[in-house]
Amino acid sequence: MTDRCIHGFEEQICASCRRCAHGLLESRCATCNPKTAREATIMLANDAPRPTEEHRGYEISYVHGERSWYIQADADAPRSQNSYRSAFQARRAIDEILDNPAPVSAGGKKKKG
Repeated sequence: MTDRCIHGFEEQICASCRRCAHGLLESRCATCNPKTAREATIMLANDAPRPTEEHRGYEISYVHGERSWYIQADADAPRSQNSYRSAFQARRAIDEILDNPAPVSAGGKKKKG
């Protein structure tokens, strides 16, 4: 079992409890969290590629030109039509897909009688 933060999430997923590469809380790190509009603009201009993640058998990939996250069932499957603004939102979408699957229709023709 993984350790959960006080908010109920895994520590590296929680936006409030996640630690950055500098060892600080990411929300309080001046290097990772821009404080001014100029810093935010520079951070957006330096939109670097991010590594692909895996969550519950799905692959989560980042498209740096669009600054969006996409999900796909496996490496051979096409990526989703929906995009997500963060990896956290993509993980929530995967959880929703797996925990509440869409109903399957009968698909047969009705006979007229």
